[in-house]
Amino acid sequence: MIWRIRRMRFDYDKLRPGTSVLDNGIPVYAFPDPNLELVRLEFIFEAGSYYQQKIMQAGACCYLLGAGTEHYTADELSEKLDFYGAYIERYPDRDQASVVFYCLSRYFDRIIPLCEEVIRHSVFPEPELETYLRKEHRRFLVNGQKVAEKSRRAFYSTLFGPEHPYGAVVEEADFKNLNVEDLRSFYKTQYVAENCSIVLAGAYQDSHWVALNRAFGGRDWTGKPADKVHGPQLSLPGLGKRVDLPMEGSLQASVRIGMPVCDLKSEDFSRFKVVDYVLGGYFGSRLMRNIREEKGYTYGISSYIVPLRFQGVWMISSEVKADCTALVMAEIEKEIEKLKRREIPMSELELVRQAYMGDFLRELDGTFDLAERMKFFILIGQGACFYERNEEVLFSMTPAGIKEAARRFLDNSRFCSVTVGASDS
Repeated sequence: MIWRIRRMRFDYDKLRPGTSVLDNGIPVYAFPDPNLELVRLEFIFEAGSYYQQKIMQAGACCYLLGAGTEHYTADELSEKLDFYGAYIERYPDRDQASVVFYCLSRYFDRIIPLCEEVIRHSVFPEPELETYLRKEHRRFLVNGQKVAEKSRRAFYSTLFGPEHPYGAVVEEADFKNLNVEDLRSFYKTQYVAENCSIVLAGAYQDSHWVALNRAFGGRDWTGKPADKVHGPQLSLPGLGKRVDLPMEGSLQASVRIGMPVCDLKSEDFSRFKVVDYVLGGYFGSRLMRNIREEKGYTYGISSYIVPLRFQGVWMISSEVKADCTALVMAEIEKEIEKLKRREIPMSELELVRQAYMGDFLRELDGTFDLAERMKFFILIGQGACFYERNEEVLFSMTPAGIKEAARRFLDNSRFCSVTVGASDS
């Protein structure tokens, strides 16, 4: 029996923001929603760990924005934001770092000067950095006892090499090497207008544009734009390697298998994404059905893409019973080989299509969700057409096409495999 389920369609115009520029050229992407009482204001900088000169420099700089400014202490600034019911979120990552402010629309004009303090006038007091490093050191020690965290660090270090910006990992000695001058120099070079994009969403008004331009449209915080085109030569020394790290006494093991993916802007990537979804991209995927439901080796296993500007990564990850690690690795290989050898049933493909689109629609359920997607669009240099192409490929792929794509893209000889805590390796 062939299933035919009604195709859900998404209005991609929702993902196309209104665009403008401030007087100094900073692009502003706007997602209006007069039905909200809130405004979401996000500043996205080319200031991820890719651009740092010292380990932890980028993350510490982002997290300590506003922890002391030219006019306010951290407590004073926090009190002022609390008074107006506003709050800040900070998101440092490998390529980008972003700072998001949420506030009531009627207080936007009061909040903008505080946003300016955080973004343009942070000073990074030494006591605040010391407090931050103490907390991060404790977290580092705790996470160092977790198999999932150890495998994450080992995977990126193995695949890219420890000298590559994507492969560098924190070591205990790094907590003694970072100082406030490192943060101030990074802040001065990366947190400038040329490296900034702004996303505005919610119930903003015309007067808010004026206030935003007055605070951030000046030409007095300029610098050199970050290189978003030419990454370092990627030799990827971890291709085809397997690393097994013991962890005595652990009842669980962490498994990671991955490889580099093709250009995210290409149609090939859209085809690979369908293969990924069939294999491990949703709750009813083949890996979940086999390794979780039938074998009971894990509570969950999934495959997914990590989007990075200079080299995206595809990965399978799971935490499994320590004495079942070898069995899990074998079952993963079996499921990949099945995709290469046999066409999937049409009923399964229809289920994949609906699950894929259902997940997509849930991720873009509101105005703020739409606005949050701009960070990804800026990263890959494409807009809504990225998702439009993915949908068209999803519904045009056939079982034969999926088998051909699996053969083409899932090259076992290129897999970088890491296990931590296995008792049977």
